[in-house]
This record gives sequence, structure tokens and C-alpha cells, in this order.
Amino acid sequence: MAGCWLNTGEGGLSPYHLEGGCDLVFQIGTTKYGVRNADGGLNEEKLRGIAARPEVKLFEIKLSQGAKPGKGGILPAAKISQEVADIRGISQGEDSISPNRHPEIGTVQQLLDFVDRVRQVTGKPVGIKTMVGSDDWLDELCREIGRRGVESAPDFITVDGGEGGSGAAPMALMDNVGLPLREALPRVADLLVKHGLKQRVRLIASGKLITPANVAWALCAGADFVNAARGFMFALGCIQALKCNKNICPTGVTTHNVRLQAGLDPQVKSVRVANYCRNIVHEVEMIAHSCGVPKPRALGRSHVRIVGSDGLSQPMDELYPVSDCLKGEQ
Repeated sequence: MAGCWLNTGEGGLSPYHLEGGCDLVFQIGTTKYGVRNADGGLNEEKLRGIAARPEVKLFEIKLSQGAKPGKGGILPAAKISQEVADIRGISQGEDSISPNRHPEIGTVQQLLDFVDRVRQVTGKPVGIKTMVGSDDWLDELCREIGRRGVESAPDFITVDGGEGGSGAAPMALMDNVGLPLREALPRVADLLVKHGLKQRVRLIASGKLITPANVAWALCAGADFVNAARGFMFALGCIQALKCNKNICPTGVTTHNVRLQAGLDPQVKSVRVANYCRNIVHEVEMIAHSCGVPKPRALGRSHVRIVGSDGLSQPMDELYPVSDCLKGEQ
């Protein structure tokens, strides 16, 4: 209905993802839900089975997220129904613990090896999702790609801002750890330009991009695509009660409690979510046309002015000067 793709998140591929009839991005989290062995390692046979689904177009290896960078998670046993256990490949009756990193990935060399492994098994584009705290390791990653050849690069990088959220995240991490997207995104885009990889590696922006203006800004800053979650959650009825991990979500979004689930009517909420997406796209197109370009992808940093603390603005392309490949149509 919305005309957009859908990221599965790290919880595996469910029948409900497939029912939507849209293109899917399968995310491989640190617990490897849906494609895991009993010991938590990657199960290539299961991965190959997921890749065989025509709906699954991309694979995204999640290294970290803005809400809780450097920390894993806990899925309480109370929320693990038989259906969830089957989809994720875990056991009922005990908490499911997500490690804070992939055991196979400790260096940029191992990261590229893992990207290549997933790409070889699936035969489909593979990228990474990460929050940025420092771009030193990304610079090292780009240099390693230079040594191996551009074909070794991830097909895309999803940059999650430190302001990314989840009601299940510790407030100390949610509020204080990780660069905000407005700093991280231009830095990563410039880094890819510096190493001659901007045309090889697609750049996806993620992190609290709720309004058309925020989406347009991300495209100007160097993003090729924009991922969003929070705005869709609001359209679905989320009130940010921060009860996601407690099974008592008052709006019925993240609970198995039948009484609370009554507040989430798919027939009504699906229309609201689709309308939100379509209106975002329409208004980003309107902003682009007002800037004098034929489509949003033609937006560049010269179309943005950043307002400083003194109330005066400065052109973004002066704050973040870049080569021609980020000044408009790519």
C-alpha cells in the first residue's frame, strides 16, 4: 500500500513480512535470528533458504544501532511464544540474549570476509548497518577495500544516528553515545568520496528522520536512500511509552496481551501507515521542486543552510565542502 520496501529488523523473516507483497531487506543481527545454528553461529543452509525467496532483495549485517551502540539485548522468555521461537530459531522458556557484536567480526578484515561470505551464499547485495562513534575504523575499512579491490566493498552502508531510539534501550546510551546523524552522515559520505567509493557503496541514512525536511536534508548531505522507523511507529499508534521490552505496551504494538492488542486494528492502522509514507514522498518531491531540481536525488548540499546558535545560517556546502559527486545528481 505504501509503495516502499520493508526491513525485517533482526528478528528473522516471518510470514507477515511476506504477506505485504513488498521488497524485503533481511537484517542479520548479532544473534542471527532466522539464520542461526544452536550455538548462535551463521547457518548457511538457512541463509540460502531465505535468499531463495524472491521478495528478499538485500541482506543487511547489523553491527550496531543508534539506540544502544555497543550493547546487546534481552528478549524476555515471557515474550517468546512458539511462533516467535520457530521464526527466530530459539528455545521457549528462557530469555534470548543478543551479544553486543558478531563473534566472527573483530577487525575490518573479518568484516569484509563476513560480507563476502554472506554475498557468496545468497548471491544478493550485502551491506552493513552501523552507528558511528568514530570514523577511524571506517577509514581503515575503506583502505582495506582499496587493497582488496572495490568488488570486496559492502554494497551499501546504513548509517544510524546516535539519536536512534528503542523503548528497550538504556537511557544512558540512547541519550549520550554515538554521533548524531547530522554529523555522522556527511562525514561518512565524505569518507567514501575521499576513497573513491561513493559510486560503489550506496549510502543509507537512518535515525529519527520523521519529517519531509529531515529526509530532504539527508539526501542533500549525501544519502542515496533513507530508512525510517519512528515516523511509521507514530502512524501505527506508538506513544513512546518505553514499555517495549515489558510486554505491557499500552497501544498494543509490542505486547502479546490480548486485551492490549485490541488497541491495534490492522485495518485502520495500515491505511495510516501507508498514508504517512506516501505523504513523506510527495512532500520531499515538493521540497526538491522548490529548490529548482527535477527530483529529490538531484538535491545537493548547496540547497541547505545550517542555522547556528547565533541565529545566522551558513551554506552546508561551505561547512562540508565536497567533490562534485555530492553536489547534486549522482
